[in-house]
Amino acid sequence: MRMTLYELAEKLSCSVVGDGSIEIDGVAGMEQAGPRQLTFLANPKYAAKVKQTRAAAVLLQQPVEGVVSVVSNDPYLDFARALALFYQPPRPAPGIHPLASIAASATVGEHCSIGPFAVVGEHVTLGRNVVLYPHVVIYEGASIGDDFLAHSHSTVREFCRIGNRVTLQNSVVVGGDGFGFAKAADGTHHKIVQSGITVI
Repeated sequence: MRMTLYELAEKLSCSVVGDGSIEIDGVAGMEQAGPRQLTFLANPKYAAKVKQTRAAAVLLQQPVEGVVSVVSNDPYLDFARALALFYQPPRPAPGIHPLASIAASATVGEHCSIGPFAVVGEHVTLGRNVVLYPHVVIYEGASIGDDFLAHSHSTVREFCRIGNRVTLQNSVVVGGDGFGFAKAADGTHHKIVQSGITVI
């Protein structure tokens, strides 16, 4: 993806000082950025590096003479927003892999993608556009909203409730048991049943 610096600045609600017709095809840190990339200055202690960077332009709070500047109230935030414009992680196509296990009582919303060896338990509700990567497990009775994404080996335990636009990174467990034990007079420990749920 490419866009002119003017186009990028408009999307970020920033202004350009210098040549706004430069084509930008990505963003990078100040030392790594190349001649078609945008970088940023958020910490004044690195100001000297602005003149040394190979970047096409720099996001900063005040323009620097001789440097194509994208003037921003919050360069770090706008750098993060620019990164999201240029990089969209791959997303699997909708569909249920034949090696996934979906309980008959589960409700699966439209345009969901469920990978191999994912498990969706009894009475689970999945919203629209849910992505479950391989080996994700959703326990019985869990309720999950729209645009949920669970990376491989993550787990949502029984009856937990998750809202819209939540992402679980690899191996996350939502609703796992806490560390609760009651100590008996003889020194033995009795596990306290974790009867609550997690709501996100």
